[in-house]
Amino acid sequence: MYKRFIEIMNSSSCLAGSKIVLAAADHESVEAVRLAMQRGLGKAIMTGDRDVIQPMVKEAGISDKVDIIHADSLPAAAVIAVQSVRDGMGDVLMKGLINTSDFLKAILDKENGLRTGRLLSHLAIMEIPGENHLSFCTDSGFNVAPNLEQKKQILRNALEAISALGYDHVNVACLAANEKVDPHIQSTVDAAGVVKAWEDGEFNDLPCTCTVEGPMAIDVVASQKYAEHKGIKSKISGKVDLTLVPNIECGNVHCKTLVHYCHAQMAGLVLGAAVPIVLVSRSDPPESKFLSMALACIISGGMR
Repeated sequence: MYKRFIEIMNSSSCLAGSKIVLAAADHESVEAVRLAMQRGLGKAIMTGDRDVIQPMVKEAGISDKVDIIHADSLPAAAVIAVQSVRDGMGDVLMKGLINTSDFLKAILDKENGLRTGRLLSHLAIMEIPGENHLSFCTDSGFNVAPNLEQKKQILRNALEAISALGYDHVNVACLAANEKVDPHIQSTVDAAGVVKAWEDGEFNDLPCTCTVEGPMAIDVVASQKYAEHKGIKSKISGKVDLTLVPNIECGNVHCKTLVHYCHAQMAGLVLGAAVPIVLVSRSDPPESKFLSMALACIISGGMR
């Protein structure tokens, strides 16, 4: 179980034998692959313009571990990358310098994509200064306004991934504006529904156990002292591993506030497809892309 990102950065074996497919490779993503290969990444396939990629790979000193598949366009690079994963050539798929819509179009193609019949969802992994553990948030970047059934699928995706990182038990908080169920506030109703699903054993088949509470406001999530002050009896307050947010706006603000105002470090990936997907911003630095790639590889290996 990893408690800090530095444990992954300093590991020389956490990626041993993993294979990654990179769609539309660019300089930052090539550098992220180089960092991963220093820590045991076995092989990388990069799709895109061979004349552009080859010099970058050579400069990075990883030519002997990279196969380049030429593509005439960025959408074609995504299609080839997805097909390579379908052919068993990669454990993780990663987005490079390509528009997200073109990347997702290839992934979601009904005949040739990476669909599994499960809902795709985003998992953010954060290291928050002052906290001696990693914090997870879902879904902060994919599903806009999930209903109760979708939230249960999102939670299932996240728990499977966190379990693959070595967690035996996960404390889950269903985030809302307050702790009382109010029929006029759908997030509180859905939070209670997720808790009931957990109480009824809907997640008992997963490889890790969990405790699910909600609805919970963010102050109670963060501090046992605030829970006690409000007269709330909580087993997980101040010890939450995973925050299940009610919608994309809440998740986006929650994560970006932690990053920009609290200086948290964040990685992220998409779950629910045939393999974990690294869907990072084109502006993210190589170190951030490496962390997302590394976590995706570790989760992929743990799930296998």
